[in-house]
Amino acid sequence: MHDNTALAAAARLADAVVGVFVVDTRWFPATTGCMGPFQASFWLASLTELRQALLALNIPLRIVTTADPAAALVAMARQLGADGITFNKEYEPRQLALDRRLTRLAQDAGVKVRACKDGVIFEEFELLTGSESVYHVFSPYKRAWLAALADNPVQSTGLPRKNAALRCAADAVPAPHALGYGDVKNTLPTGESGAAAMLANFSARPILEYAVQRNFPAVDGSSRLSAHLNAGTISIRQCVMAALHAGAADDRSGSAATWLAELIWREFYRMILFHYPHTAAEAFQRRYVTLAWPARPDRVTAWSRGETGYPIVDAAMRSLIATGWMHNRLRMITAMFLVKDLDVDWRVGENFFRQWLCDYDQASNVGGWQWSAGTGTDAAPYFRVMNPILQGRRFDPHGIFVRRWLPELSQVPVKNIHQPWLMPPSLQKQAGCVIGRDYPAPVVDHGQARLAAIARFKNLPR
Repeated sequence: MHDNTALAAAARLADAVVGVFVVDTRWFPATTGCMGPFQASFWLASLTELRQALLALNIPLRIVTTADPAAALVAMARQLGADGITFNKEYEPRQLALDRRLTRLAQDAGVKVRACKDGVIFEEFELLTGSESVYHVFSPYKRAWLAALADNPVQSTGLPRKNAALRCAADAVPAPHALGYGDVKNTLPTGESGAAAMLANFSARPILEYAVQRNFPAVDGSSRLSAHLNAGTISIRQCVMAALHAGAADDRSGSAATWLAELIWREFYRMILFHYPHTAAEAFQRRYVTLAWPARPDRVTAWSRGETGYPIVDAAMRSLIATGWMHNRLRMITAMFLVKDLDVDWRVGENFFRQWLCDYDQASNVGGWQWSAGTGTDAAPYFRVMNPILQGRRFDPHGIFVRRWLPELSQVPVKNIHQPWLMPPSLQKQAGCVIGRDYPAPVVDHGQARLAAIARFKNLPR
């Protein structure tokens, strides 16, 4: 409701507004394997709150279930005698295609279309290099983004004005089980009220410690607002203003600036996907397009179940399945482990995350997976292979996070928590964790897998 560009524009330009949410049957039902249970639950709960908030402004929310959202929206506009359709732009390939189709069908039907910039601070052609080309590297993009922000301060649209009452009833929001989803419990507060509370809590203190605390999964040091940004229950402008209020502009190396940089990464990946739509399914770096990946179903199963034998990886995967959310450091660790250690196609992991993350965002997810795989925008990434043992020791030194999600390791000494297979048999029995019985042995040797991965990428034709 607050700071929604399209909603504010519609309320300003018209005497009455009808909101529409489309349950796209190509995406929403559980049987499609597209939107996962946690994200569906999060969206539908948030939609329920939105429905009530809109009614307070005399804006009924209609729910349409269809496989052709563009045609359905135009048909509803004609049915209601609407002057136009106002929407916020998206930048992912499928959404771009949908926006183009909607615009074409609406124009053919004599219905006006207003497309608004809302989900980003700077969109596709607003930040280009001096030679008018697209930024491929994050650091110069970030510098250009910050310079542009200084010249164009962000502003909130606020709350839209109350509209004239309509004789148009609001529709009921479908329950997750009506769309084929089982019961899941979201650990994140939903809706705009949940987003506002989370931002307020983060701004009170964690944002000032973000640079230090953000990498430790056992610490509540991140904002966890990604699901809200994706769903639109909070705006990117509200987040940027919070970062600036915490001193991001004054201290470019401080914690608030570090969090702001994460928001800029989000826009960077959006613009990469806009200008290079092939990256949704292919390597950004063309020399890796022909890279053949062997089928390794046993390894994929071990990874997806949290049974690789590497505690930090397994704890991360089990937390994802249980909560629908994963800490960013753990996303990098698990992604790189799947690709570099287990030698599995990054698209397998990207697809798995799509089905389980409550904050799934195609641009950010694809960008993160390609970064981890070494196929993305980075200049020379093939030799970057995270060591899951060292990552565990560094970011979960006492094994607090590991023990939370791997109770079979609860009695393992701290010095062995990230390499339990090195415990002598007597200590394994004493800790109640016999390797191969209570907890799996490592599916691969990290040292050997690292060398193989580097050789595989290094030896490709350039």
